[in-house]
Amino acid sequence: MRTSDPVIDCRKQVLFSCSGCGSPLTHDDFFELGLRLPDSGESRDEYCESELIDDVSHTRCLRSRAS
Repeated sequence: MRTSDPVIDCRKQVLFSCSGCGSPLTHDDFFELGLRLPDSGESRDEYCESELIDDVSHTRCLRSRAS
């Protein structure tokens, strides 16, 4: 698996899309954000609850919203 691949679940569905642009988030994006990757079998809701987050965005999308 390449780090530029989207984060997917066990059904091969994209687990997270950017709340800013709607594009899938990749392993690299999680690294840039300082977030751990979801555990195998962990749902989006379970991940967000354990990390205390509502959604995830690319760093570039976060920066553009801040300016």
